[in-house]
Amino acid sequence: MNLRKQRAHFVLAALLALAASTPSSAATLTVGQNNWFPSASKPSAHPAPRDLSTTSCPNQQFTTINAALSAASAGDTVAICPGLYAEQLLITKPVTLVGLAATGIGRVLLQPALTVQQNLATEAVITVMNTSGVSIQNLAIDGSNNSVTSCSPGVAGIHFYNASGSVSNNAIFGTHLANPLGCTSLPFGNGFGVLVDGNQPGPFEVAISQNSIHDYTANGVEVNGTGTAITAEIQGNTISGVGPANGIFQFAVFVLNGAVGIITNNVITEGLCGALSSSDCISVRSEGVTLRAAGAGTVVDSNVISQAQSGIFVNGGNFLSITNNQIRNIDAMSGMDIQGSATGSFTNSLIQGNSIFNVGPIDADAVSDGEGCGITEYTGTGVAGNLISNNTVGDAYCGVAYVTADTVLSGPYFNTLYTELNTDVWTTYPPAVEP
Repeated sequence: MNLRKQRAHFVLAALLALAASTPSSAATLTVGQNNWFPSASKPSAHPAPRDLSTTSCPNQQFTTINAALSAASAGDTVAICPGLYAEQLLITKPVTLVGLAATGIGRVLLQPALTVQQNLATEAVITVMNTSGVSIQNLAIDGSNNSVTSCSPGVAGIHFYNASGSVSNNAIFGTHLANPLGCTSLPFGNGFGVLVDGNQPGPFEVAISQNSIHDYTANGVEVNGTGTAITAEIQGNTISGVGPANGIFQFAVFVLNGAVGIITNNVITEGLCGALSSSDCISVRSEGVTLRAAGAGTVVDSNVISQAQSGIFVNGGNFLSITNNQIRNIDAMSGMDIQGSATGSFTNSLIQGNSIFNVGPIDADAVSDGEGCGITEYTGTGVAGNLISNNTVGDAYCGVAYVTADTVLSGPYFNTLYTELNTDVWTTYPPAVEP
């Protein structure tokens, strides 16, 4: 073989090797249901703008999401046209799942009968397991068709298990237990909008953003770092609970056991005590953001939290940052409650620039339980070495109730019966009597 032929063979072999090593372009697999929306059965004074009974899904290739997922390769997109899909999904490869709009309709509803998959402890509408790079977008995810009545199995709208990815622009709802009192255990409970956990070392990262999460029993978002390393970015969501009306604890965002949360720009509402006494309400309370032994580097910033018994509850941790949050309409407890008992300490953290208003009522309960303040630290629980700086508190029993081992740089206090109280000194708080 002459030199020219040798070079030609070499170039051809190199091109073939390059083609073999270059991944094929990601594909879009489209799912749709023809005739998914019935025509009006009787005349209407306001006729529909179009007849949707013959609406087709452009470029439809599959009639079920599971069929498209089975056919999808890593990196593909499964695009879903409007319709009601009674399908429970298990995702084990990096794909994008996205809801489409067609003929002016933009709601893709997943409403399956839930069962346990892969022997997991939680049944979910969508389970993402042992993979990364999964994106779930623009879907309505309804977990109400479950028969769970106790703590086991768990029930969730979306469950990331040993997995990374993102959840954005979805509506996630209906994860109620038939009997909420069937699972009153702490700290976990049951009935989650989004649950992130695992049993592998990780690290795993999940971004949860711009979702509407509501009608859950226990927690809107729970990120549990037990046995794994997880960082969750929880940003720009609207999370709405019902509070003590369930008869159990309810937390809008719950980060625990070493997981790291970056919790920013969420709008959170829970529920007030109603006819319950303060003491009874505390035993079935709701909390906006709950950090229980959260990992170092956790951030809670620029959230709006209202109608709860505690806006932000911290129990144990190190190097946390809680800044620039707006907390209002809090009853039975305080705008923020801080203790270290879950880990033996709460240290080296910053609580700064928060605005807390309407914490009450100002009544005799404040004398005995020390609640009703903008910020309340619990004495004797390992709280030390934190900076509480420039927090604004208005309309409360007190501005800040602090431990001696923390540094308090006074912020503006408006219409507080007491500005600052040292919880190490006051075994019985001063009277909650208007001057």
